[in-house]
Amino acid sequence: MRGIKKNIFLLNVFISTILSTLITPAQSLENFKMIWEARYDNISLGDKQNRIQASLRIPFEINLFDDYYLIGLTSTGSNFTSRWENVKDFRVSGENRRFNLNLRQLYLQKEWENSRLQFGSIPTVKGNVSSTGLGSNGWIDGGRFQFNISSAIVEFVAGSLTDLNTPNFLDRNFILNYFETEISKKFGENTLAELSYERLGKDDYLRGEYRVDIYPVDKNYFQLTLESFFHLNNSSTSYGITFESDLLKWFDDKLEEYAELKVYFNHNDEKIGTRGFLTDDFYRFGNTLTLELTGKIIDNKKIRWFSENYISKEPRFLIGLRIDLEK
Repeated sequence: MRGIKKNIFLLNVFISTILSTLITPAQSLENFKMIWEARYDNISLGDKQNRIQASLRIPFEINLFDDYYLIGLTSTGSNFTSRWENVKDFRVSGENRRFNLNLRQLYLQKEWENSRLQFGSIPTVKGNVSSTGLGSNGWIDGGRFQFNISSAIVEFVAGSLTDLNTPNFLDRNFILNYFETEISKKFGENTLAELSYERLGKDDYLRGEYRVDIYPVDKNYFQLTLESFFHLNNSSTSYGITFESDLLKWFDDKLEEYAELKVYFNHNDEKIGTRGFLTDDFYRFGNTLTLELTGKIIDNKKIRWFSENYISKEPRFLIGLRIDLEK
């Protein structure tokens, strides 16, 4: 009980701190959310873990002046790839439950007509999350510069990717060890290709992605994504194939977003290195087939359900609920 009261107090302090920044008419709170999630998680049919977990994320965005933004993410979770905390582990009695909030990301952002600059503890991704990209719950302590050339987007990132078990950015050490250069280009309205080079420590990686929207009928489509991730130093490879579609919309447009399907197959070599582990909180070597289902429960999408089923040497099943509260 004392732990719950403490966390409620810290949450109130955090909210009050954000609101206290709005001290002039020139500043405005553009975006403020509280995203609650809870899930039942079963790994290896309960032989390894059989638990209930929860997470809380609080993304916010403050317009400081002249389109300069202060953007941040406070979240539960004790490491780079995961936002989840154990509420109840059915295989452990009397465990200490944690529900700690950490300021994972906090950065300044400035956008121009064809470019964007971010500086601080920045997000790992700029758009869609891919199965070979860095985990979306993580961070890069550094900067990102992004600009458009015709129909292509060029991106440069440099910073520190360290202290992977230290989600509070104020406690992390800065070691300049990560660099990324990426170019993404659209081909027509339905096709996107990306190519990037990454360096983490002394390891060099090349990543490619090809995403296409296919319209068999006018009212709906499915998305196919091909990805590859290559360790240049030892020639190890990871790759993925993803299929996504809005299932019920095929039958009735009114059922859009009530059951969205994502199926992806991944292969991960054992020599892929540290960078590979930073993609997911359930990273496994070898082959994995994953089926994800998610959908809205109410029309405004503020309450959603989700389910994931991992088919591999170490199977996993989870089902949960998400609630979005917005300013």
